[in-house]
Amino acid sequence: MQLRLATYNLNNLFERPRLLELPRQQGFSAEAKSVLEDIAKLAALLESGSYAGAAGTQIVALLKQYGFAKTNGGNPWFELQQARGKLYSVGKNGLVLKAAGRGAWLGWIEVKRENVDDAAVQNTARVVAAVNADVLCTVETESRPAMDRFNTQALRPAKAAYPHFLLVDGNDPRGIDVGLYSRFPIRSVRSHVDDTSTGKDKKPHRVFSRDCPEFEVALPGGRTLWMLANHFKSQGYGAPAGNDAKRLQQTTRVREILGRFDLKKDLVAVAGDFNAEPESTSLAPLLTVPHLRDVFASSAFGSQPRWTYHGGKQQLDYLLLSAPLFAAVKAAGIERRGLWMKGVTPFPAVTGAANAASDHAAVWADVEI
Repeated sequence: MQLRLATYNLNNLFERPRLLELPRQQGFSAEAKSVLEDIAKLAALLESGSYAGAAGTQIVALLKQYGFAKTNGGNPWFELQQARGKLYSVGKNGLVLKAAGRGAWLGWIEVKRENVDDAAVQNTARVVAAVNADVLCTVETESRPAMDRFNTQALRPAKAAYPHFLLVDGNDPRGIDVGLYSRFPIRSVRSHVDDTSTGKDKKPHRVFSRDCPEFEVALPGGRTLWMLANHFKSQGYGAPAGNDAKRLQQTTRVREILGRFDLKKDLVAVAGDFNAEPESTSLAPLLTVPHLRDVFASSAFGSQPRWTYHGGKQQLDYLLLSAPLFAAVKAAGIERRGLWMKGVTPFPAVTGAANAASDHAAVWADVEI
């Protein structure tokens, strides 16, 4: 049978964090990077057992910086939910912390979202329909209900709907998870959201920024395809060295997970947005796994350019195949017509950055098994 496998960073289907929509040349905008770093800092401070001293001072400073000192104030990027108890109050004396520490209140930071442009949603569907994969790894997907709605409202009219799809919420609070569309039944999924490693602070920290779900797809004839979907740590904000270290930890863990399989015999694909180029040392543990190869190394792909990101210089998206799948590759390619950038002839309906399908291209491969 012929099987088309693919991966595509959708940039969300219907709703996307406002921060991720700020104008940018490549990656995060400078403003988004700064705000995301402040959100991460505030989130860490809010987990402190005591808000006395420097912790409380920094919390107050960040809350004031982002407009919470004003009555009914705030900012366009995130809100602070106070479900039980109060972290702070605003009165004649300004913003005052009410909680003594994490145990004194229940609440969290929540990024604000906005609807994706309707035309962009339709253009995303055009890309998915053009790729026409039998099994498609989706990256930056907000929820399974969103996948259902996209399937019904956008893919079905294009005669490209899928009978099976699955997404498990991951560790990213922004709603940019990884999922799977499939023309074949998804028999099971094994999540790795709780995988941890010990940090320099001697405490356990979650390995995956999102997850590394192992989707078990039941193919005709009793064969099984395992699709491991990934979205590794971005380059967008935080210190580059820290980002690389986190990504290295993630690829090392995926290599360990692959130890469950016999890559010389089993049908296994590792797919997604790896957020680094092939020569990056942070990807080395994964890209050097024996009997696992990038489809771009196949003679069926040829010598065409490998870039998958809108800057036109980087390969950030990957489809790695185990030995029997790689040996069976008959064709492979990159679908870039959903992009809006110089040098790319897009679909006629893609008329600008606002309605581009994504800032990533889709990667696909046909295998005869």
